[in-house]
Amino acid sequence: MEIPEGFEDKYCVNCVLLLPRTLYGLKQAAMAFWKQLLAAMRRMGFERSKADPCLYYCWTTCGLVLWLSWIDDCLCMGPAEIVEEKKKELIKQFDCSDEGGLDEYVRCKIAKNSKEKCLKFTQTVLLQSFDNEYETNYLMKFETPMETGKVLVKAEPEERLGKSMQKYYRSGVGKLLYLMRWSRPEVMNSVRELSRQMTNPVGNHVKAMHRVMKHTLAYPERGWMLKPSGVWNGDKDFEFVIRGRSDSNYATCPVTRRSVSGYVTYLMDALVTAKSAMQKVVTLSVTEAELMSAVQCVQDMLYVMRVLESIGLTVKKPMMFEMDNQGAVDLANNWSVGGRTRRIETCQHFLRDLKEEGIVKVTWTPGSENEADLFTKNLAGPDFNKHALTVLTEL
Repeated sequence: MEIPEGFEDKYCVNCVLLLPRTLYGLKQAAMAFWKQLLAAMRRMGFERSKADPCLYYCWTTCGLVLWLSWIDDCLCMGPAEIVEEKKKELIKQFDCSDEGGLDEYVRCKIAKNSKEKCLKFTQTVLLQSFDNEYETNYLMKFETPMETGKVLVKAEPEERLGKSMQKYYRSGVGKLLYLMRWSRPEVMNSVRELSRQMTNPVGNHVKAMHRVMKHTLAYPERGWMLKPSGVWNGDKDFEFVIRGRSDSNYATCPVTRRSVSGYVTYLMDALVTAKSAMQKVVTLSVTEAELMSAVQCVQDMLYVMRVLESIGLTVKKPMMFEMDNQGAVDLANNWSVGGRTRRIETCQHFLRDLKEEGIVKVTWTPGSENEADLFTKNLAGPDFNKHALTVLTEL
């Protein structure tokens, strides 16, 4: 760190200071504050979730009360009268302010519809920055974020852009990564392609980035919708339904020949996780790639299940998991081991054990109905819009 302005004459160059307490901004600061917050929560009668250390819960006579913490931001949910009481208790222990209802968080606008019982996440300010800071005005409207079937290829070092354009590209991709994470999951696969070129961007990569930006600007009304299919009655015995779907695109990368995994996880039919990621190992067949993607999806389903169960709620079992490769479904549902599948038997046994324990049920779904396909490849307009509107809303 640099010596603060006005204190230059107090310290010599390269001196070492012993801090009696952590400073805001240091990596130890977040942990130090979390320990203080956890102690405060326990004094208020809350327990920490064993699945998520930043989730705290308390069952009261009026129902379940939850606290969520994000560094030094806290969100309280539950019956209105209990929430007000617990907020006052927290304010007594910390010098903090009450910001009111949750209408905006992590730069996301949160629109609530009480009649439909749903939430919609949008990032209008971030979208506007694409129009103001990047060269997108000259482009036509694009129905899809990237050309159908397009895979960005790594360029030679001598083709690399200048430092100013590299900064331009990296800042743009950084904003797109933030956008896809919180409000526009339909561009995940395209942004994943862009993010793999951060070290050596060239002109074609910049053009591809502009196209993704222009696509998001063309549909500003789209956003991540949380609309559950049922209403919780407040009972611990109420069964929450978790389901997931996965897909893969075999040997996508022309350099490493690794496949792409894509999957979605739903809680009461509300999309809670979506992912598009290059697989960590090279798979030897389409079925093997599908199995690897399936395992990643089921791991996310298990996490959602454990979060709910850690606060005393009930999850309906078996959880339904679907994929569109019959060979992978068969591998998960029988106990045979052949020569061509021995090297992935750990994945097979992971799914098989969950099936035998009655935790997960693996079934087949038609590829045309599998919205996880959206996260594995750049689709044509009709298929893209069909799946995009499954995971998003334009209302």
